[in-house]
Amino acid sequence: MVTCRFVLISLPFFFIVVFSAVSQLPDQNVEKKTVRILSRTLIGDDGRVYACSDNDFFSFESNGSIAWSVHMNFKCNTDLAPVYSGLNQMLVLAENRILRVNFPRNGTKSEPELFFDPGEPILGFAVSISSSSVYITVKKHGLYAYNMLRQQLWIAEPKIERFGYRLGCRKDYDNCTFDSPPVIDSCEGSIYISNNEGELYSLSLRGTYYQWIQDFSLVDRFFTVTPGNNGLVYVVFPRKSLVYALDSFSGDILWQKTVGPLAETSGSDPVIDSNSWVSIGSLDGTLYSFSRIGELYKIPKKTLTDSMIQIEPVLDCSGYAVYVSQTKLQGKIDRVVNEDYTYVSAKKPETAVFSLVVPETRSIHWSQSYSDQIAGLSLDEDVQHFVLDERIVLAFVAASNSGNPFRCRSKHEKLSSSCSFAEPEHPDIYIGNERAIIWFILLEFVIMIIFAALVRFCFIFWKKKKLQGRPFSVFLDKRRLLHRKRREIDRTVSKLQNESTADEFTVDQIGELVQERENVKRKLSSTYSLGRDIEASKSKSKDYVLPLYGGGSRSFSFRNRENESITIFQTPNDESSSEESHRDQQYNDDDAADDEHDEDNSDHKQKGKLLAHSEGSSNDGDDDESYGIASGRKRSIYLKKRSLSLTTTK
Repeated sequence: MVTCRFVLISLPFFFIVVFSAVSQLPDQNVEKKTVRILSRTLIGDDGRVYACSDNDFFSFESNGSIAWSVHMNFKCNTDLAPVYSGLNQMLVLAENRILRVNFPRNGTKSEPELFFDPGEPILGFAVSISSSSVYITVKKHGLYAYNMLRQQLWIAEPKIERFGYRLGCRKDYDNCTFDSPPVIDSCEGSIYISNNEGELYSLSLRGTYYQWIQDFSLVDRFFTVTPGNNGLVYVVFPRKSLVYALDSFSGDILWQKTVGPLAETSGSDPVIDSNSWVSIGSLDGTLYSFSRIGELYKIPKKTLTDSMIQIEPVLDCSGYAVYVSQTKLQGKIDRVVNEDYTYVSAKKPETAVFSLVVPETRSIHWSQSYSDQIAGLSLDEDVQHFVLDERIVLAFVAASNSGNPFRCRSKHEKLSSSCSFAEPEHPDIYIGNERAIIWFILLEFVIMIIFAALVRFCFIFWKKKKLQGRPFSVFLDKRRLLHRKRREIDRTVSKLQNESTADEFTVDQIGELVQERENVKRKLSSTYSLGRDIEASKSKSKDYVLPLYGGGSRSFSFRNRENESITIFQTPNDESSSEESHRDQQYNDDDAADDEHDEDNSDHKQKGKLLAHSEGSSNDGDDDESYGIASGRKRSIYLKKRSLSLTTTK
């Protein structure tokens, strides 16, 4: 680890009074003007620069002229920049008080109002526009959350106990306090804050829920935190020249990189552009840019030895480039002391070079020296009342879009693209065959489907009436017996149909066998099937026509109007009824439900006898009656010969 100590010999670097060469004003006029110090600046979405000085709050145009100012009753803190709080309001820290400054409207002046006065030193504050809340760190007290109506929401302390265990402040529990301003991650809805023991906390915006605590005390207790709004949070250790990237969800360290020596007091805050590149300036004159996965670029590749970057870059209005200020010196000496410290000494600065850099492509689109005559840097005389250091001048350069070829984004475009890289990219720790895992998952999916189908089948099958209260072997024996009976009937019917003679006795025998085969099939498809039971009423055809008596012991019926099929019903006599009942008794002794169904079928058959031939019972002569009976018999024999299967389709 390398620690940097930066010593200035001739002049403080954050006061560069070289701007007098650009202003082109006589020296006597400069001496008559009162010089004031501006606080750290904020570039608004409207392109103006906001800052405070002493008891006044200023809004500057991009050319340096004062747009409006508001007088305050307290002296502002120049180490902190004002914070935009929405609805044309700014929050400013002045003498350990937070003041709310409203933008003037229609030329009328507005008076600042007191927003928060704890009576104790304020270390810093942050504003969440999404939750309309202000988060304030009060020294030795904790983190306060207020809404815009100045109502207190909650208070968080670094010491907390959960389920009997202490979280945070593990080394010095009694003297542990928060010692950094809160930092808000809008995409993750989190607050980052550190204590005086080197521990970094992640809290929820909605309450005092501690998401994670990361201990950096072994690295260094002094560090800065910058949310990436891309699923990462960046921690910079200026004295160690280290940059850490943490997962904003879990707090795990994803990668760490070493950069050149950094200024301890200021200039160590990185800036993140819309392409999720992190840029930080170094005292070796190089701009270090990191991608989201830790890829490092140095811009430019070769730098002068007598140059340095001592202030943080500024993001341009497009969000894809950054403005950088590089200071050229008359001489610089770097010394390494005991392999732990880098001692940097420098002589008088000569000039400052402002550049517009695109970190993703490592290209420099615009560069200009501070001492040259720059048309875009001809600032108004209003700003000449203030001390202009590199940070102030760089803010006006960025606000005026000097040399910027990119289109500025609107507020809506900034909000829509601010969290475009918010999905964290976790490292892949699996080193096996991913294709084998995919096939294994597909196999498991198929097995689950088959298993679900089997469970469904078993659930339906075991609900059958013939399986309730009876052994399963009896059911299988009955099923095998029905299949054997059906095969025997098929063989017998085929044998009778192949015979050359087709007399009336053969036709009657085939009809009986076919009817018996239909009964067997019905039992196999419903009562003794491998699926659910089918009600007999549903299995019967609904489209029947009244049967027609054909003489003798049989009748005819149209079973289906669409197919126009004719079925011949054989009216059972006493002998056939006894034989059929004998067969049913042989196969259905153990099947009470089937017996009831057979009785229904026999009742249906008996109904065929109810339709008598009207001509046979009339008052005609015996010749007419015998003729009608004979013609009916001839018609039935003719139909029997036309179809041996007893079904004729037109």
